[in-house]
Amino acid sequence: MTHSTVIVGFGFIGKAHYDCLTRLGIPVTGIVDHPTEQLRAFATARGLRLYSDWQEAVSDPDVQVIHNCTPNALHQVINTAAIEAGKHIFSEKPLGIDAQETAQQWQLAQRSAVKHAVNFTYRGYPLVHELRALIQQGTLGEIRFIRGHYLQDWLLFPTDYTWRLHATREETRAVADIGSHLVDLARFVTDLNPRSVYASFETLYEERYYPAGEVKAFEVSEASTETYPVFTEDHATLLIDFGTAKANFEVSQVAAGHKNDLFIEVLGTRGSASWHQERPEELHLGFRDQPKQTIVKSNLLSPVGQSFMHYPAGHPEGYPDAMSNVIRTFHASLSGGASPFATFEDGHIAAQVIEAAVQSQEAMAAVKLGQPAATP
Repeated sequence: MTHSTVIVGFGFIGKAHYDCLTRLGIPVTGIVDHPTEQLRAFATARGLRLYSDWQEAVSDPDVQVIHNCTPNALHQVINTAAIEAGKHIFSEKPLGIDAQETAQQWQLAQRSAVKHAVNFTYRGYPLVHELRALIQQGTLGEIRFIRGHYLQDWLLFPTDYTWRLHATREETRAVADIGSHLVDLARFVTDLNPRSVYASFETLYEERYYPAGEVKAFEVSEASTETYPVFTEDHATLLIDFGTAKANFEVSQVAAGHKNDLFIEVLGTRGSASWHQERPEELHLGFRDQPKQTIVKSNLLSPVGQSFMHYPAGHPEGYPDAMSNVIRTFHASLSGGASPFATFEDGHIAAQVIEAAVQSQEAMAAVKLGQPAATP
C-alpha cells in the first residue's frame, strides 16, 4: 500500500527526497516552496500540485504523509501541525532548534497514532547494518571506545554562503548539521546512549560576506561587499561519555579537501571496526591476533545487511541508495513493516547532545544530558 505524499521545502534535500520517493514508486502528489517559474514548470510537467503554503498542504485531507525538508527553524511548527492533522511525518534533521522544541514534538508524537521519523541518512547503508550486526554478535567484544569525524570544506572561504550561517549560538551549526549524524550513527551501531558531553568550538570567521547573487548549497559564490556576523562554530571537538564507552568526535565545515568525510571506528575488547562514508561498501576489521579483514558489500553479508542492498556485488551504491533505504523503511512501516529508521525520540536525543555541547563550551566543563553545566 502506498500513501499520498507531499514534500514541504524543495531545495537540495527536498529534491533528493523526491528522487528517492519516485524511484521507490511512492506517489508524490504535491510540493511546497516559493513558486518560481522553474518550479511551476517542474510541477506541471510531473502532474504535481504546487501548494500556496505548508498550511494548505497539511490541511489537505487527501495527503497522508508530509516530508518536511524546510530550514531548521520551521521543523517544529510544521511537524507539530502535521501530527495534529493526523499526517505521518518524515522530518529532516535536526528535529528542532533546541531540546525544548524536540521534547515537545517527541511527547506529541508519543500521544498520537502517526508514524514519525528523522532523516539520519547514514542508517541506510548496508555496511552500517553489518557493523551493527557484528557488534550485537559480540565479534568486537565489549565496546570501550568510539572514534569519529565528519569533515567538510564547503564553508572554508568567507564568501561561501548558506542560510545555516545565520543560526544562533544556541542552535549551533556544524554540530547540529553534521555532528548530529555522527552521534546518531554511534548510537545506532552500538546501542549505547550518550550521558555527558565535553565540547570545544572554534569559529574561523566571525564576519562573512553576503553573496552577490543566488547561490546553491555546496557551490562557490561571488561575494558582495556587504557583511554579516556569524555566531556559530565552524569546527568542534566533542568528547562524549556513552557509559561503558568513551567517544572522541571532530566535526568541521572548514576542513580543506574534505567534501563529505564521515568516518567512524568502534573499538572493543576483542577487535575494532571502521566505516568511511566516502568508501561506503567497505567495512574494515582489526584484531590483535589475526590479520586485518575487509568486508565488502555482497550476498555474503548478514541477512539484515543484504536487505539494504539494491544491486549485486560490484555494482556501487551510495548516498541516494542509503536515503532511499531510510525512506523505504519508513513508508513500509506505515503498513506494519519493521522500523530501523530514526524516530522523533532519536531526534530529541541528538538535540540533547547539541544542547549539552553548547553548555559545555560556555562553561568549559563536561555537561550531563538534560542538566545545566556547573560554572568552573
